Amino acid sequence: MRETDVGINIKETETMQQKIILILSILFLTQTNCFSQNRKQIAKSGFVNEKDYLVEIPFSYIGKHIFIEVLISDKKYNFLFDTGYEISAIDQDISKEISYTLKKEIELSGSSVSTQKVRLIELSNISISNVSFEKTYGMLQDLSLIKPNYETIKISGIIGNNLMRKANWQIDYKKSVIRISDKTNKFDIPKTSQIVTMKNQNWGLGYIDTQINTKTYKFIFDLGSSGKFTANTSFIENLDQKKATNPEELKQKFPIDKIKIGEIELYNQSLSLEKGVASLIGNAFFEDYLLTIDWKKNILHLTPYNN
Repeated sequence: MRETDVGINIKETETMQQKIILILSILFLTQTNCFSQNRKQIAKSGFVNEKDYLVEIPFSYIGKHIFIEVLISDKKYNFLFDTGYEISAIDQDISKEISYTLKKEIELSGSSVSTQKVRLIELSNISISNVSFEKTYGMLQDLSLIKPNYETIKISGIIGNNLMRKANWQIDYKKSVIRISDKTNKFDIPKTSQIVTMKNQNWGLGYIDTQINTKTYKFIFDLGSSGKFTANTSFIENLDQKKATNPEELKQKFPIDKIKIGEIELYNQSLSLEKGVASLIGNAFFEDYLLTIDWKKNILHLTPYNN
């Protein structure tokens, strides 16, 4: 059973603010002058040993977030599945339990977060089922900011975009399973699927051209977001403000006549406006589809479920 929209919005606002703090630490670390490798090199590092594979794993869907089990140093952990997180993250609480190579360490401090050490590390192996992701980068950091939002599950890390791009994925929300393969033709993709193309590059976040009414904007493909369509409060400058009858509500929801994403057209939708967030498309949208991610071609196949 799915949660009510009200409960999701409250939790989503808190989670997004905390996620921003974590992402800023990634950007700060990878852009520091004393670190020789750039974000692209970090994102593209790593590989999968297996060839010609297809595996299926279960996932937990809690608060419209996806959690999967991973294996690191022969120990099992629960990780958040997040296409909107540029580099995988590992909670510092398990740092003594796993093997890794330290690449860089800095100390972060500021008004929004207490002083903490953040480490860029190389993981020799992360296994998901029997698929081994070798020599991928991750951020070893304090994830206590996001843990309180998921009291029913212990979170030890985040599977980020850099690891996901080493394979192709099919998320079956209806059956609560994820299929992983090196070839998309191993997936069952129905002819009724609709195509959504992401920005054409082979690393980093995926951006989707999203037409709102008559204008097109770039939204992040973000399975770490529990929302449907989310944007910064400043996005209201692009909208017809006459449609808002109560200015106080502008910080929460804004009515949209039409949204077009690739071949998909939706009518009478709403856009959530929040302070300090990017433009995102999250699980509340994708959960209505069988979602296939082809990272090589930067294409999403969306097959609507027959309700």
